[in-house]
Amino acid sequence: MTDSIAVSLTHFLGMMLVIASFWMLASPQIGACIRAYATHSFFLAAITAVIASTNHVEHLMVSAVLTLVLKTIVIPHVFFRIILRLGIRKEIESYINIPFSLLLAVLLVFVSFYVTREGKILNPVSLGEFIPLAVSTVFFGMLMMTTRKKAISQVLGLLLIENGLFLMGVTMTFGMPLLVEIGIFFDVLVAGLIMGIFVFKIRGAFESINVDDMTALKG
Repeated sequence: MTDSIAVSLTHFLGMMLVIASFWMLASPQIGACIRAYATHSFFLAAITAVIASTNHVEHLMVSAVLTLVLKTIVIPHVFFRIILRLGIRKEIESYINIPFSLLLAVLLVFVSFYVTREGKILNPVSLGEFIPLAVSTVFFGMLMMTTRKKAISQVLGLLLIENGLFLMGVTMTFGMPLLVEIGIFFDVLVAGLIMGIFVFKIRGAFESINVDDMTALKG
């Protein structure tokens, strides 16, 4: 693969990554939101693999495989099992409607490009134009965590933030040492499992996974 083809492919994957982020925000169903996260993680793994192959960074290829397996297959499977066990069929509940969420997302993209317009001073090792995409992904995750009412949607927002931070790490430093990255992937997997247990506990206590019901705990 020539450098020009690799760069073009990476830019295409970056565009698809942004589309997957908007898909998560626009999904009215929890199942569709989980599929959007799996798709987002797939494109993240593909970007990591292309960068690893182009720049001959072997440990990034391991990270790409772990991202593909854990974030594209294992974690979405865990969440699908959770919504199946809980019998969730309702639409995603949010404090704001979907059109307004998408408008905020577009504004956050502009903010990301604005705050990183001097990104060259950060001296990224590969594809510095991905820095605003990573920052906007973090913003999208924060938007999901603050506007969605269901606990599962908020956990997906947290995982989206982690994807953004991972993309920034790959772009700026070719990632962290392999042992550290494996530890982080393990932490993400364990966190997903623990969050699933918490969702079951919330459902058992309040007959709902709407976090607004937890205000009843206030003394």
